Amino acid sequence: MNNSSVAEPAILYRKVRIPDAFISEDSDGRWGGDIRIGDLTGDGNVDFLVYKSLGGMKPSFLGAFTGEGEPIWSVGDKDFTAADADSTDTLRTHSPDRPGPVAIYDIDQDGCSEVICFLIDSDVKRTSKWNLDGIDLVILDGKTGEIKQKAAPAELRRCNAYVDDELHISNYAHQRLMLANFTGTLQPQDFVVKLGNEILAFDRELRLLWQYTNRWYRYSQHSAYIPAVGDLDGDGRDEVNGGHFGLDHDGSVLWEKYLGDNMDAVLVEEWDGDAGNGKEAILSGWGQVLDGCGNTLLKLGEALVPHGQEIRYGDVRSDSPGAELVIRYNGHHPDLMVVSNDGEVLNRFKVDDSPNNTGLEIIRWNGGNAADLIYSPAALYDGYGRKVVTFLDLPPPTGGKMGWYHCFPANVCGDEREEVILYDPCSDAVYIYTPPPFDPTAFCGYRHTPRQYNARLID
Repeated sequence: MNNSSVAEPAILYRKVRIPDAFISEDSDGRWGGDIRIGDLTGDGNVDFLVYKSLGGMKPSFLGAFTGEGEPIWSVGDKDFTAADADSTDTLRTHSPDRPGPVAIYDIDQDGCSEVICFLIDSDVKRTSKWNLDGIDLVILDGKTGEIKQKAAPAELRRCNAYVDDELHISNYAHQRLMLANFTGTLQPQDFVVKLGNEILAFDRELRLLWQYTNRWYRYSQHSAYIPAVGDLDGDGRDEVNGGHFGLDHDGSVLWEKYLGDNMDAVLVEEWDGDAGNGKEAILSGWGQVLDGCGNTLLKLGEALVPHGQEIRYGDVRSDSPGAELVIRYNGHHPDLMVVSNDGEVLNRFKVDDSPNNTGLEIIRWNGGNAADLIYSPAALYDGYGRKVVTFLDLPPPTGGKMGWYHCFPANVCGDEREEVILYDPCSDAVYIYTPPPFDPTAFCGYRHTPRQYNARLID
């Protein structure tokens, strides 16, 4: 069922224009790049970070700006170029091929946000987009952009898209910093990133904690494009869910087995209702849930989930106990299913087509004990498949397959209900939508949670 007649328009709280100094222009128009959100200035309001990448893969420019569109600082060169080591061409800086290794988070727990990211060395003259040569790890002061920490670990710079001299682009193109607690601190102060076939964990001093080499890298038998982190065993430290593998906080193997095709997306969430034994590993490939040792708790199977492109977890059905899975089960198509906590397929429905047919998210649009809604570019649907919220004044997406509206759920301007922050990496503005009725006096400050700093974005 997909009944658009019940849809109501969201309120456009603010259209935030990316500062002109951070905008690039070419034959396709004006564009900013990929976006991150967080309180960079410490004033209790959401700020934004736009970044661009050399060759689409190597971050080379970052620009911070306020929720009013005022520039705060910038680092790097938005027009940076380098000779392409793989051809006679020139690599140019443009919007990232995928959301990449850039995160906003208070990693040193001093009360102020930092930007943790990869950044290409400005002295690089010739490089390949298929390896991490010339890349530094940096931690920037959120208020000023000044470098607080910088490192060039040899283990990181050796990472590339090749296995046995064979190029595996799909396995390499997704590079996301996921903040985690591996060392047992009160709050996460470490991070993990998957770089081609390697998974590397670092602490807040940018020291390598451990490294793991993935066994499954061939499309479509690959491990998760972007690992998920969370406490799978209840010991207060985070583990890594990579789909076909699970890693303990110290990088030791919890499970390592092939579990199904198209393991595009994974989560770590509380599934079985027993928080004391840790959370569970959720896998898009064939629609599965595992315990912290890799034992199967639920498996929908290939017939029901032939290509698990994306998977999310939220309480989207008030008539079903517990939270539900929402799965984009048929690859890059607008087909979604909702699955109950006991494994029953409650319904299937189609959302609107979008350029890449990705971009699934759970939104706490109505707050409180009300059912969550499902974002798929660019509308909100309820757990029955009805389109219930539309976003007026949102321009059509641009930039072809990778030009579509990514979504951050966050409380940025009102009560406990979440707003929807939308951006197209090939456009020049960010759009903040809020549910009616809007009461700005109810706002008590932006809170930065894993739903923002470890946002899934695209799988």
